[in-house]
Amino acid sequence: MKKLSSFIAYNNTGSASMSTMGKVFKILLLLFLLFAIVSLSSNTVNLVNRGLVVRKEKQDLEALRESNEQLRAQLDYVKTEQFLEQEARNSLGLTKDETVLILPEDIFGIEKVTADSKDWLPPWRQWWELFFRGIIF
Repeated sequence: MKKLSSFIAYNNTGSASMSTMGKVFKILLLLFLLFAIVSLSSNTVNLVNRGLVVRKEKQDLEALRESNEQLRAQLDYVKTEQFLEQEARNSLGLTKDETVLILPEDIFGIEKVTADSKDWLPPWRQWWELFFRGIIF
């Protein structure tokens, strides 16, 4: 009992103030608990946000995998002989041996002007007339 009484604080009058120490202890305990609650709450919010980020990244990864598969299929198609023939026909105007390509003579609706005709002008003169018609001469 003697040791316990030595830990009790005495106020100016010399009497033990156990209620003041109890209040201080309760306030410190309350502050500690509030700090713990705030800290745990912020950690929980961070954890939830990270979970959302992980979920979004998984969706992006799945979309990229699908895109990758489509691109691989397209690459396999581009490597085929069928694609090369189709591109040669459509883009370059080439044909197979047994195919005959027939084009109209006047494909763009422009009549041909030759150097022998009276309407023929050299290209520099055509540009000159286009830009400076009526300004000079």
